[in-house]
Amino acid sequence: MTRPATSPAPGLLLIGALYLAQGLPIGFAFEALPVLLRRAGVPLEVIAWVPLAGLPWVLKPLWAPLVDNLGRGARLGRRRAWIIPMQLILAAAMAGLAMITDWQAAALPVVVLTLIASIASATQDTATDGLAAERLHGGALTRANALQSGGMMAGFMLGGSGLLWAAGHIGVQTALVILAGLLIAALLPVLAWPDPRATMTAGDRRPARLRSYFRRPGAWPVLIAGIGFALPYSGGLALSKLYLTDAGMALDRIGLIGIAGSLAMILIGCPLAVRMIGRRGIGPTLVSALILTLLALGLWLLPVAGLVAPDPAIVLPASILLGTAGGAATTAAATLMMRFAARGNQAGTDVTIPQAAQVAGETLSGGVATGIAAGAGYAGALVSVLAAGAIGFAITRAMLVRPAVRQLDDHPAP
Repeated sequence: MTRPATSPAPGLLLIGALYLAQGLPIGFAFEALPVLLRRAGVPLEVIAWVPLAGLPWVLKPLWAPLVDNLGRGARLGRRRAWIIPMQLILAAAMAGLAMITDWQAAALPVVVLTLIASIASATQDTATDGLAAERLHGGALTRANALQSGGMMAGFMLGGSGLLWAAGHIGVQTALVILAGLLIAALLPVLAWPDPRATMTAGDRRPARLRSYFRRPGAWPVLIAGIGFALPYSGGLALSKLYLTDAGMALDRIGLIGIAGSLAMILIGCPLAVRMIGRRGIGPTLVSALILTLLALGLWLLPVAGLVAPDPAIVLPASILLGTAGGAATTAAATLMMRFAARGNQAGTDVTIPQAAQVAGETLSGGVATGIAAGAGYAGALVSVLAAGAIGFAITRAMLVRPAVRQLDDHPAP
């Protein structure tokens, strides 16, 4: 595989800063934008299409080989040659959104800028994943994947619930200006880390290709597991904020509940996954996280179905439980994907493909769940998410016991 020239391994601050930056536009698109549009009077039938802003994360395998191939020999370094310009584009897109004052009248510019931000962050993610898979190993890789999940959720929280909370106090435009500044600040560790040109062996002359991924043993099980774990978490997350909005909860309180769930993911779910992977392995960790996700959705069902009032005493623990489960699941799944990618010679592409399948599952789950809520109500939509989650759990567990997947783990599979 491609041999990185001798240089210090990327520090956890660098990895965390990059994943945080990538999470900002996702949080904005999936959490903040639907709520802002809803409060502006946009119907649910239209908001159901908003998750399509995540489409670049589904389609990025189409250009992932370019990120692996064209970065070789670049002056800035193989990975920095992509990371730096993409993050600058991302900051510019968020600054552009800060100039919009009427969200309903300027729907098209909002969508275009959100899409640009999504494309830039998705492309940067391919380079960052390749960097982590190539440079980090063993426990360092597991911790990097915890930072991937935690960092992206921190960005998701800041761009989503955090922006909603801030909007209730300083306005949407000011909050977006601050987010753009954070994106610029997140580049500092990247600029300080030397990423020299990679040296290649004779076998590395063949370019990265999409079809090379699917020729590897275990490729399909890893990809399918990425879809199965994403369905229940994303569907429940999408419904919870819209439900609280229609229940009449104040914008800043919705933001605080979302922040609590995000902090649970970062501070509880991700560290828990690192410990469990070290003790029991990836498979058992992912299975346990999926069970916890279904339990969290069952707790959300109590207020959604009208069995209890949507008080913070109920929805706050439900949000914390769902965040914890999401952190553990995403860390375990990311570790599985990166261990698979590290054994090939096109790490960025081989992480991107199953990751895109994961985002496809999240986008499908969030959009379909919102569409069902428009016709059958939030309770019917949440029951559908629970049913899909149970099916996804069974499929994911079946994929994890495949021999090619078990070989990626030092521990017995579940």
